Order: sequence, then C-alpha cells, then structure tokens
Amino acid sequence: MQRPSFTSFAALLALVISLANAFNQTGYAQGGPQTVGRAFTYQGRLDHNGAPANGAYDFEFALFDSGTGGNQLGATVALNGVNVVNGVFTVQLDFGNPFWQQQTYLEVRVRQSGGGSFTTLTPRQLLTAAPVASSLPGVYVDQASQFVGIGRSTRIVGREVFGINADFGADDVNYGGMYVNTVAARGLPFYGYATGGGFRAWTTYNSNPNNEVNPDLNNGAWELYTASATTSRPLLQVRPSSVAQPISANGLVKAGAFVNCSSSAPSISRSFVNIVPPSPAAPPAVTVTWSSTLDACVIDFGFDIDNRYYAATANAANPRVVVCAYASPTSLYCKRFRLDGTRENGPISVLIY
Repeated sequence: MQRPSFTSFAALLALVISLANAFNQTGYAQGGPQTVGRAFTYQGRLDHNGAPANGAYDFEFALFDSGTGGNQLGATVALNGVNVVNGVFTVQLDFGNPFWQQQTYLEVRVRQSGGGSFTTLTPRQLLTAAPVASSLPGVYVDQASQFVGIGRSTRIVGREVFGINADFGADDVNYGGMYVNTVAARGLPFYGYATGGGFRAWTTYNSNPNNEVNPDLNNGAWELYTASATTSRPLLQVRPSSVAQPISANGLVKAGAFVNCSSSAPSISRSFVNIVPPSPAAPPAVTVTWSSTLDACVIDFGFDIDNRYYAATANAANPRVVVCAYASPTSLYCKRFRLDGTRENGPISVLIY
C-alpha cells in the first residue's frame, strides 16, 4: 500500500503564537513571584492525500538557526497521538531554553499514529516576532540545571546559578554589571542572603545614615546586617571617610584623638569616632577639658567606652609616659609625665578599641 503524502502540508502550515499561555502566576495571592513561561501554542493545518486530515498523528518539532541545513537548537519535542480535526491541530511547544534572541526556524515531521517513518515537511517555518516579545534578549535560562545567564550560557563554577558577562574589552574602563534602582530617592536597595529558606544577612546602601532632614544622598554608607543582630542597626557601616562597627563589636579602632593635654588651654588637633550609633545619627565628636581636681585633661569620646580597650602614648622627641583612667562611662582623664615623675603639658595620642 502506498504511504500517504504530506508534501502539501508545508504550504498550508500556519503559525499562531498565543500569549495567553506564555505567562503564568505562581501564588500571586500570597505575594509570590510572577514567572514567565517558555511554552507557546503552535497551530497548523495538515492535508492528507489532498484533503483535510482527520485522526491521530505523531509529530516531531525541532528548532534550527537556518531555513535549510544549519544547527539544531535544543532538543526535539515529540508529541504522539495528536488529534487532527478537519486538518487543524493545536499543540503546546516548550523547547526548554528560549532561543528567540536569534533567527529561529521550526522543522515539523509527521506520521500517522501507529508506527512507520516520519516525513519531514518543507520548508521550515520562520518563527515570527510574537514569541520574541515574551522573551528577554540576551538572557539564557536552563531550567533543568537551574542556571540563568545574562550575556553567557555557561557557568564559571559548577554551583553558579546566576551570572552576568559584560565584555567591554581589555582596555575599556567602563563598569560591567547591574544596578538595583529604587523609585524613591531615599529607598534602600539591598542584596539579601538566605539558606535553607531562612533569612541570614543582607547589605544595603543607606543614603541617609544620619537621619538628616536634608541629607546628601550621594554621601551615604554601605551597611551589613545579619539576622542574629540584636538591634536593627548594621553590624558594619562603610562611610566615605570611615569604616564603623557597633560599640560592642571587636576588630576595628572605635575612636582616636591627638590632644594637646595642657592645663592652660587643652585642645584637639584631630580626632575621629568610627562607631555605628544606636540610632541613625552622625557619630559623636571628641571633646577635651581640663580638670583642676584631677590635674589632668579629660577626653570625652561621646560614647560608652567603659568596656573597651584603650592605648595612650606621648608625642615627644624624648621618652615620656602617659597614664589614663576612666573619668566617666564616656571619658578618660590622662596625664603626661617625664621619666622623673614630673607631670607636664604636651601632646598625647589616645586610641579606643
């Protein structure tokens, strides 16, 4: 018995891309994310021996980068037992990765259900711009291996799940990457970390760390937070001129002062305070006064230094000794001595750890 001919099918194929099934909502009522599907609807017409086909047919669909020859893109989609009514059939095609960034052609193969070889229909069908509208140019998605790439399709390391490639050339000084933008000028764009479904830490750029009425939004601070923090304040704060930690944290110098410890006119040549205040505010300033009762200069750092370490030295060409003690929870009183035990005026340096 002579096999039926499907050559007339090629001239009658019609491609209809349906966006109704291209977008799916996952748990939107619970505030979940919206995901973009990769499947699209393909509708075609099949003639059998010059008449509209009816019955069950097996189909194979494959994508190519050329109308003839070329390279196949992705895997072949096989659909068996497709019901054809009066020559019309409709199928859902999902090739996994979206190849819509390039010129894409669809090849169709068909046979009657029940066995036999497939007939490849010609010509291949050029996919129109409709599926391109539902994709993201330059974005590579591999659902099976859970990898998303922008500008590249391979991992750098095996466990990478998201990667960006920005090829500006070896001598180009432009930055490559991405930005997180908020609508509000004082918004807090952040990058979060979670493991096992639990929040762990996040970083943000805080454009107004001092909680000012009219802040300089370009003079903010990078901040690091963790879920174990006892307050809502950051564990690390990087300002344009300092790197700060909370008062109770270890690792960084909290404050320092270069002081002229003089009984007549004590003064501060320069100083700094690198702490994250308990509430959004600028770090306190260091002040110095003279105490006649203590016969010493009193250096107030403006925050609780009761449980912190400190070190004090004399700035002199000849050996000198500096002795300090706590004057209050926020201050030290310090005296400068010669080696014979005589107190003297002069510059000293004090660091709080």
